[in-house]
Amino acid sequence: MKRKIFKALKSIEKKCVLCLMVMGFTAMNTGFTEQDNELPAEPVEVQIEETSATEPTAIAVGENGRLTVDADDELTRAFAEVVERSLGQDLTQADAPFDNINTIEDLPEIAEPEPANVIETSEGYLNYSQVMDMEATAYLPTDGDGACITAMGIPATYGVVAVDPAIIPLGSRVYIPGYGEALAADTGGAIYGYRIDLCMEDYYQAMDFGRRNVTVFVLK
Repeated sequence: MKRKIFKALKSIEKKCVLCLMVMGFTAMNTGFTEQDNELPAEPVEVQIEETSATEPTAIAVGENGRLTVDADDELTRAFAEVVERSLGQDLTQADAPFDNINTIEDLPEIAEPEPANVIETSEGYLNYSQVMDMEATAYLPTDGDGACITAMGIPATYGVVAVDPAIIPLGSRVYIPGYGEALAADTGGAIYGYRIDLCMEDYYQAMDFGRRNVTVFVLK
């Protein structure tokens, strides 16, 4: 009798253990399932702007090989201006000559326009504010009172010029082709109006320069 009771208890024990195991697996499976099936957050609507591009149709080439341009079209106007600079022709007029250009490769190279108020020198480009023709002479540092000091109080040397302050203010930088860049720092009794006196290094250099007409660029 006792054996039957022990067998019944063991059977019940096994069933309880099995039930607990099944419950545990079920709980674990439920947790994973809830995690995997979690709904994502509400999607955010993305605003997409509609764009449209139209091909320029304002350029047409007739049977006679001449170009017709619609000047009211902004893109075509920009293209026409590029071609105008290279051909020197107004392409905004209907039937503008365009005989020898059929593709982009046929367009001639466009030279870059030279910047305004710039002079090219051996030391690079210099910006100037004024340009004037003047009569130039040469002098030595020892000329005048022999003190070799300019009207601005600095030593007279090559690269210093005497000017009329009413024409070129003292302290101005100037450039004279053939002489170079200089500082207007001196004056002279005979230097008035459109005259300029260039300081030289020695007597022979001054004599070789003599008197001549020069172009003076007043630099910025």
